[in-house]
Amino acid sequence: MEKKNLYALVAFVALTVAAVYSLRSPERGERVGERPRAIAEIKAGSIGSLEVAQAGDKDKVSLSKKGDKWQVTAPYDKPADPTVAKAAVEALEKVRWGDLVTQQKSRHAEFEVSDDKAVHVVAKDSGGAVLADLYIGKASGNATMVRVAGKDDVWQALDLYASTYKREGKTWRDHGIFDLKADDAEKLSIQGGGTKVSLERVPAAAGADGKPGSQSIYEAKWRIAEGDAVLKPGLEVDNSLLNRMVQSLSTLRASEFQDAAKPEELGLTTGAPGQITVTVNYKEGKSAGVRIGVLKGDDYFVQTVDNPQVISVKKFGMETIAHIPQDIRDKSLLSLKAEQIESVTIQQGAELISLKLQDKTWKADKLADADEAKIKQLVEGFDGLAGTGFVAPDSAELKSLLAPKATITVKPKNGAPVVIKVGDARGEDFAVQKAGQDAMWVRKLQIERLLKKPADLAKDKK
Repeated sequence: MEKKNLYALVAFVALTVAAVYSLRSPERGERVGERPRAIAEIKAGSIGSLEVAQAGDKDKVSLSKKGDKWQVTAPYDKPADPTVAKAAVEALEKVRWGDLVTQQKSRHAEFEVSDDKAVHVVAKDSGGAVLADLYIGKASGNATMVRVAGKDDVWQALDLYASTYKREGKTWRDHGIFDLKADDAEKLSIQGGGTKVSLERVPAAAGADGKPGSQSIYEAKWRIAEGDAVLKPGLEVDNSLLNRMVQSLSTLRASEFQDAAKPEELGLTTGAPGQITVTVNYKEGKSAGVRIGVLKGDDYFVQTVDNPQVISVKKFGMETIAHIPQDIRDKSLLSLKAEQIESVTIQQGAELISLKLQDKTWKADKLADADEAKIKQLVEGFDGLAGTGFVAPDSAELKSLLAPKATITVKPKNGAPVVIKVGDARGEDFAVQKAGQDAMWVRKLQIERLLKKPADLAKDKK
């Protein structure tokens, strides 16, 4: 009996030990300890240089850290884009390593980590010691395939993307042209279209509580300091246009650096036809200025006033700056509501539309099936019709107004008829001239709403 009790006790202890061991032991396949890493951990601040080559060792770029800034040192020597450089080094710090995918060299091409398919990234410390030498391949799920140079192992990497490094060599360069505080702007000068105007910022008036007025550029007021026979001191100016010009110039960025460009072919030589020069002066003696040359497609060609380097800037980024002095004037063409208009005629070549308001109903002469809703929509287009800027005297499109593609006559219920001529288009604008005014650029969207033909106003067929 005593032996049986002893055996039972031994069995109980053995089972207890086994149970505890089982509970405390990891399940099959569970990783114990720290997850293996393809390379040692890197701190972004410890990286002193970076080399990036595209697949097949092409388009190679070298960057070095100088103080707290990055410099592209090859194939050119220019400041690096701080955002791009920061993303490149921080990605090497944030990378998390997943599983080892394969150790077979024959599968490198499949995962795009072979020399001819991968982006090759080498990071070194300030002393030249290699911190990371990686071939970054394709994405698979939420991971990126990565191989360490000199090894066959292919790893999963999380938070590391080939797109961070897969870029043309020229895009590593800092494309920022100016980085100035627009709120500090004090003076603005504009030259072009055969004239020049200088403006100064009006000091903001103190508030009712005695506190200084707003210094925001968006609330700034300007006055003409020096102009010509038309742009005289005391003339009311378009403050919103001037404020947009200052804001855009203060933070101007290049789309591309045109190293092989010839200034004489791009309207950038001194006094070239159509050239515009805009300069802003800020507090503490700072300034920013550009010469604006021709517009080709979606790109303006530009130089800063103190640098012969030609850059291109996309139209949408430059059109707020590219204004001639005349543009600071009021640019309204017509502002009549439909009920204030008596009649409208639109002549386009041999085609004529004649619209009249009769008994509160809009009708089209000689168009029996006219759709009144379509006619009214056209007439409503004369409410708030305004230009975006004035056509320069030497602009080729100005000649098109001598034989316009369309002539629009609006007769209000009160007042004299208004005649508007429509010339050629340039980009998203038409050259337009109201009788008695200088020609202006008007958005296509506004003009095309008015340039209807008889067939356009007919009722839709069911």
